[in-house]
Order: sequence, then C-alpha cells, then structure tokens
Amino acid sequence: MKERFFAFVLLVGGLGAIVAGALIGQRLSALSDDALAWAGGSLFGCAVMLVPLAVLVGVAWFALRWKEASAAGRPAMQNGAPPVVIVSGGQALPWYPQQQATALPVQLEAATGPRKFTVVGGEDE
Repeated sequence: MKERFFAFVLLVGGLGAIVAGALIGQRLSALSDDALAWAGGSLFGCAVMLVPLAVLVGVAWFALRWKEASAAGRPAMQNGAPPVVIVSGGQALPWYPQQQATALPVQLEAATGPRKFTVVGGEDE
C-alpha cells in the first residue's frame, strides 16, 4: 500500500513538473526579465524546500520503523487481560468493621437550625 502511494505521488509530481516545464519553455521568449526572475526564484525556492521536506519524511520514516520495532519487541497481552501486579514486602491493611448509621432524625433537625459564624479579625455584631 505504501509503495503504491509513493509511486502515485512520484507520478503526479513528475507529470506536474513536465507540464510546467513545457509551458514555461514555450513561453520563455515572451516573458520579461522580471517574470523570468520570478519564475527562477520560485523554482529555486521549491528546490530548496525539498531539503527540509526530505528531512521531515526521513524522521517520520525512522519514527515509524522505531515504533514498529518496539511494538514487535513487547509481548502482547493475552486475551486483553490486564497485567498481573504483585506487591510484596508490605504490611496488610488493618480490618475495620462496618459501622452502622447512628444519626437520629432529632439530631439532624437540631443541626439544620440557624448557624453562627465568627469572622476572625472582624468586628462582632
């Protein structure tokens, strides 16, 4: 699949370069000096831009190969089960018995009355 994509990109780029070269070559005599300078600068700029693009493609290719190699080196989890974690050398947690709710409705009603707040550093009202 990758080879076909790169072949397609190479084919389209090659055809584009041939068409652009033919069009510029046919109209080269009709172009002014400014237009020739602009076209030459554009072509030079595109050619210079290919260097960082090649570096970017090389880094992406290297990263892809690195990821594939690291994925092949790791053992796959069996049946999607999480890995087994073994903790050794610690104390067991203390056992706490379940406590029953001891709040009575009378206590809750008393707690819902007006509350008094004290502001530290403020004036008493």
